[in-house]
Amino acid sequence: MMATCASCGDPGLPHGEPLPPPTDFMLTGAKIFTADEARPWAEALVVREGRIVYVGDDAGALALQEGGAAHHDLDGKLVMPGLVDAHTHPGMIGFLGEDDEESPIPKTSHEDILTWLEGYAGWFWPPMILAGEWPTTLYGIQGPRKEELDRVVRWRPVILFDDSGHSLWMNSAALKLLGVDASTPDPAPGLSYFVRDENGEPTGWVKEFAALPFVGDLLLPSRDEMAERMLTFMEFLSEHGVTTVFDAGNLLYDDEVYSVVAELEREGRLPLRYRGVVHIVLPDQLDTAVSELKRLRREYGGDLLRFETIKIQFDGVQEIRTAAMLDPYLGESAGRGETLFTLDRLRDFILELHTENIDLHLHTVGDRAIRVALDAVEQARAAVPGDLACHVALSHLEVMDDADIRRFRELGVAANYTPHWHGGYFEGSHLTVGEPRSSRVMRAQPLLEDGAVVSFSSDVTTYAEMQRANPFFGMQIAHNRQEIEDGPDGAVMLPLSERLGREELVRGYASGGASQLRLDDELGSLSVGKAADLVVLSEDLFTVDRYAIHRVRPDAVVMQGRLVHGQLP
Repeated sequence: MMATCASCGDPGLPHGEPLPPPTDFMLTGAKIFTADEARPWAEALVVREGRIVYVGDDAGALALQEGGAAHHDLDGKLVMPGLVDAHTHPGMIGFLGEDDEESPIPKTSHEDILTWLEGYAGWFWPPMILAGEWPTTLYGIQGPRKEELDRVVRWRPVILFDDSGHSLWMNSAALKLLGVDASTPDPAPGLSYFVRDENGEPTGWVKEFAALPFVGDLLLPSRDEMAERMLTFMEFLSEHGVTTVFDAGNLLYDDEVYSVVAELEREGRLPLRYRGVVHIVLPDQLDTAVSELKRLRREYGGDLLRFETIKIQFDGVQEIRTAAMLDPYLGESAGRGETLFTLDRLRDFILELHTENIDLHLHTVGDRAIRVALDAVEQARAAVPGDLACHVALSHLEVMDDADIRRFRELGVAANYTPHWHGGYFEGSHLTVGEPRSSRVMRAQPLLEDGAVVSFSSDVTTYAEMQRANPFFGMQIAHNRQEIEDGPDGAVMLPLSERLGREELVRGYASGGASQLRLDDELGSLSVGKAADLVVLSEDLFTVDRYAIHRVRPDAVVMQGRLVHGQLP
């Protein structure tokens, strides 16, 4: 079924139509938050040939008025820079598809999950059952077992995704289909591996990306279906003020994803800038990563679609105890998680990227993963004369040791956070790491106060999550540290000091994202000479009730002087 989005609203252009050409125009009578530290506020700006040529007061703008350029009096409406989603997954939304809303996996108990599976298998007859999401909180250190699924579905393969997106639960038929048994090696022991019983047999719980080499094209829908979902998601981002997106990886499906993006650009239908990556999830990918990035540039690169970064899934997640921690997880033999590469190997790879002028983006959830990554950057910087040409960003940063806070600024490492997680979206860390770590998670404020580059993003991977990719949705959660659906009386995610300010959030989504992607000279603020990427809002983001921020909508979104959503008055 083709994806549709009832909550996406009107993008201002017919779905999938080519974008209009740039136009020259003037905005006056506005409340403009420029995000430029030299001049944070203005009331007028002028755009010519897709670039900002003036920012200041109304009189100065009117003095530059020329024939043919449109003049828009905004009557006090708020204008801000175009936003950057600095870590998300349009491609994964394309190939992972939609959750079955008519028959979701229950999250109440193990018995309810098996009852659901029995009913689902009786009503639906695909040759393989692929479904999600089961809650990791129902299962302890040993995890779920294949025998439980076998009792319900014996002959058809069953693969169930967990709610963290980082592990699978398989029955015996699925393991057999994939050729996984006691002799199958683990791709990355301690991180991506098959959980085994006392005899070395896989139990059916598969952590991180251990099964990926065996899955092949099982996850891929038709190309048309994938393209439709991706375009719908990108239009959703665009209509919510995002003009630039960083694709944080597509597992092993780069060609399938980037061929779609490149085609959209050729046809003039790509509604935002798109930065693609090579996604390293398994150790053996590292040796060919640079050559693969260069191939993607040759085959798919364009003006909007570019490839400047390699992304490494450096550790896992707390929920399944694969995030690399300085101290052990709770429970006997729970371990500390693991990193995909050693410090020395990561340092050497950063030096290789330095010679190629390629950037690096790392998934780092645990405090040990953060420590190792920063150590690798520090050693690489010490090994080269002058500045390190490889710009490094660390993402997620759920658990961070205080000793590493200052190192982000000192080492020039960008810190990327996912604001819609900051209200407790992912449950389970209190069960795996315990206090005090579980009440000191996702702390951006100390980095902001220290002057580090901080960027924000949505990191959504499934169609069901799409509404959470709305940056105003994320801003409200990070501002309140509460889930939106729970309202003012909902639980507050500690610490309270992490309730981020609205200007900080806009800067993170604008100038922070631009800095992470090395687009400072082009984007991030409404300044003379930069691309005309701007958002006109229906309400004043800075004065609206703190529990109504998620309802703020752009009246107009402009990218490179092109009106890609809505209308200017």
